Amino acid sequence: MSFISLKESNSSLLNSLSKILPFLFILIFLSSLVLIAKTYPLNIDLKFKTANYIQCDTLLIQIQLSRDKDFKNIIHQSNWLECQSDDYFTYPVNVPLIQGSFYWKGRHKDLCTSEISAWSLPFRFFLLLDSKQLIPGDSNGDSLFNISDLVYLINYLFKGGPPPTPLQTGDLNCDTKSSLSDLFYLINFFFKSGPFPCIPKL
Repeated sequence: MSFISLKESNSSLLNSLSKILPFLFILIFLSSLVLIAKTYPLNIDLKFKTANYIQCDTLLIQIQLSRDKDFKNIIHQSNWLECQSDDYFTYPVNVPLIQGSFYWKGRHKDLCTSEISAWSLPFRFFLLLDSKQLIPGDSNGDSLFNISDLVYLINYLFKGGPPPTPLQTGDLNCDTKSSLSDLFYLINFFFKSGPFPCIPKL
């Protein structure tokens, strides 16, 4: 290959790159915006009752937040915080914009004795961003629809169990409420080939 043809080849390559590079930069920029949009945090308040804490002024509180109930995927742990003197302790936390269940728990430290309590039982909340992504009939929020959702709904309606998470998943017939009729709807589906639960609505 001659020097002239090599020079022409390099020039052609540079011209091609100069045309492609602006589009690559635009693509990278747009991708970064999407990534930021997906991870931008939402600020929410976690609250639990502290009225039974007799000496709140000598206690510090610590909070842990996780994506799973076993706390293997901890996404936040607070420093030791002063116990608030009213009946409830409120802690603002940034939650990633990911639809699904989040779990959190707390413990306290006695300033007089330096004794640290065991972690509380976990609390759960569901971050609902798009009802179209909910699984119809998934009353217990485990991302599955099966007979355990029927048991969960029975416990909620008759035994004072926790409500469906989120509440829309307990509305199986889409009448905007979770009631006995939804339980019958679910029984008909599992045992009498009834219709599939409807898509939850906001």
